[in-house]
Amino acid sequence: MASTSTHDTLPTTFIDSAPAFQANVVPENGLELRRLLGEAFQAWLTRSPSLETRDGYTRDFFQFLEFAKVPSEAWEKLAEIRPATVAAFRDHLLGAGLTNTTISRKLSVIRSLYSFLRTYGYTGANPADTAFVAAPSVPRDGKTVALTPADCRRLIDFPSIETPEGIRDRAILAVLAFTGCRVGEISRLRIGDCRQSGGHHVLEVRGKGGKERRMPLHPEAVERLEQWLSLLTEKEPHQALFRPLRTARGRGKDGFLLASLARRGIQYLVRRYVKRLGLDPNVTVHSFRVTALTTARERGADIVDLQDFAGHADPRTTLTYIRYRDRLSRSPAYVLKY
Repeated sequence: MASTSTHDTLPTTFIDSAPAFQANVVPENGLELRRLLGEAFQAWLTRSPSLETRDGYTRDFFQFLEFAKVPSEAWEKLAEIRPATVAAFRDHLLGAGLTNTTISRKLSVIRSLYSFLRTYGYTGANPADTAFVAAPSVPRDGKTVALTPADCRRLIDFPSIETPEGIRDRAILAVLAFTGCRVGEISRLRIGDCRQSGGHHVLEVRGKGGKERRMPLHPEAVERLEQWLSLLTEKEPHQALFRPLRTARGRGKDGFLLASLARRGIQYLVRRYVKRLGLDPNVTVHSFRVTALTTARERGADIVDLQDFAGHADPRTTLTYIRYRDRLSRSPAYVLKY
């Protein structure tokens, strides 16, 4: 991590406020360098208040370290990473069949860490910078399958109204369909997050990065939530809104646990109903989010309102969720005749 900087040319406040990795102030002791870079890695992770985001970043970065044959906790080795290693990692992922979107995300994690290290005081180049390693192109339309309005209606109406489990699932599917919430946001909901404001029924949603937003609820979602809540005997504001079955065979007739229904539990119930209806097996929980944004856009919703609805920081992100379902119908392929 050689540098042409000198102690005299560095701002005093920088020297005093953060570990600096310039050659003249980095300890020769490799263990000390390991400690400094390890602290920087933890500081990078904890920028995000979301545990899910931290877990995802950790998984992606440690996958890269494993590929680069960097031993666990050998943080000083970060200074030895070169663009060729990052490019080889990208090519490895391409060869493994991962999608361009997934690969681009993993590269952005590496790039983000090195960018943070430079802010923290590291003076080496960012080996994952796009000037060195190009990410694979990502199509404007995402890969998540969108439901047609008719199939979405079939799906949200499929659970039985004869069992407590079915009433719970109908409420979950309605909230997914009418709010476009992420699966983690649904799992985190508390009873107190359902409230009224200015004559509207709303959900207080805690999104990615700890961001909070208030979402109005469609009357059908309100009705289903009220049916679900009427079944619960314990419904303090701090308690989980959606809960797992006490026993699988009881179908909820013997009650529900007080814990939150986990993300995997929500994913499983959607997958189960998709399979029973014979829908496209690629339909996932995330399909509801894409479907909600696409359908609202088709029916005249403004992109700025959609951005706020989705909780996106950038409208360009929102646009990647919009599926132009009529585009295939208008394809020149259908006018060709020989």
